[in-house]
Amino acid sequence: MAPTKGPMLEELVRAYFARQGFYVLRSVPFRFEGEDVTDVDVWLYGRQAASSRIRGIVDVKNKRSPKAFERVLWVKGLQAVINCDRAIIATTDTNSSLVKFAQAQKIAVLSKNFLDRLGKKLEVGERLTLEQFLECIHAYAAQKQDGDWISVVSEAKSAVASVGGFPAFNKAMLAFRFFASRAEVRTQHRDIAVRCALLTAGLACIALDSALEKFVFEEGERRYAGIVEGVTYGDGGDGRMRQSIDVALAALAEGMQNGRAIAAQAREQLTKRLAGVRADIVAEHFAREHNAQHLFPVAKEFDDYAHDVTPLSNRTLSIEARAILGVFADFCGVSRTVLPIAVQDAGVGTPAVAQTEGPGAASVSPTLPAESALVSAQPAEGESNEDGLLPNQRPLI
Repeated sequence: MAPTKGPMLEELVRAYFARQGFYVLRSVPFRFEGEDVTDVDVWLYGRQAASSRIRGIVDVKNKRSPKAFERVLWVKGLQAVINCDRAIIATTDTNSSLVKFAQAQKIAVLSKNFLDRLGKKLEVGERLTLEQFLECIHAYAAQKQDGDWISVVSEAKSAVASVGGFPAFNKAMLAFRFFASRAEVRTQHRDIAVRCALLTAGLACIALDSALEKFVFEEGERRYAGIVEGVTYGDGGDGRMRQSIDVALAALAEGMQNGRAIAAQAREQLTKRLAGVRADIVAEHFAREHNAQHLFPVAKEFDDYAHDVTPLSNRTLSIEARAILGVFADFCGVSRTVLPIAVQDAGVGTPAVAQTEGPGAASVSPTLPAESALVSAQPAEGESNEDGLLPNQRPLI
């Protein structure tokens, strides 16, 4: 399939980097303090090792006059703002000077010739495109009135690229609980609700994997405490939010009449609310590196599952994916039975053996935390490696 229009070219680029081993998102809104800044055409996340992550952005332009030189400067600036490791442009511009200019700025280029060859090798019809996925949501005519499903997905995607870490994890968990709850009560639209739940679960995996990078060399107790702190307060797990709360309560106690009593009452109520977060469920599972190492591959599995062109009942998640999905369900207080956790006989939501035991299996819904918050130089024509797909190119990771 040769790339034709912009969205299809973006899908081709997504497929290429997914094949390289990245977790890939298309059309990711970048926001700052709630304000829309721009959209990232393709956002990349890779895990090289337990202590190393790589993030990248790809600007995709397939226009008659793509203004590629201008796009090089634009994507370089966006790279600095988002603070990612790699910046790439995929363009139909055939100017021979473009690659030299881009390389001088440390920007990789996917040229028209390379994209044409790639389009003949990669098949993008093996999964739902972003446009097809959104069409499935739009098939539910009342989705906007019912909480605006598309906006919920968009906000979760945006958080992963805009803030990352524990704040993005908390945002993704709010979205996951929203869709898991809808899957339970909107039976006619359960398929797409479960797909959205899995998509946001994948986002949560990536956000949590990113957050755990700083704890990789910590001992088990410190790692556990850092996860609890990060999930509860929505900060980087470094205690800054707790310190801010302590400073605010101290100022309240010292600066008002009867301030000590008011501050004590405020601290008591805040402690009760935060105790309902149940961050220990997440920390207990992912404080072990043996479990945390599955976050990245499971995120890709969730994404593939959500975009599968076949009915969800035709697939079964891996044991690791079902374990993580169970942890997320318990943390959010949603029913496991509507999710593809157990091996299924009759489709989504009808597991053969539903798991009802384990932490958080009670029906009481917990309080979720508040939201606090690549490529080497172009190859010489005709050269190719063993599979003939990536001529003279080295993997990004």
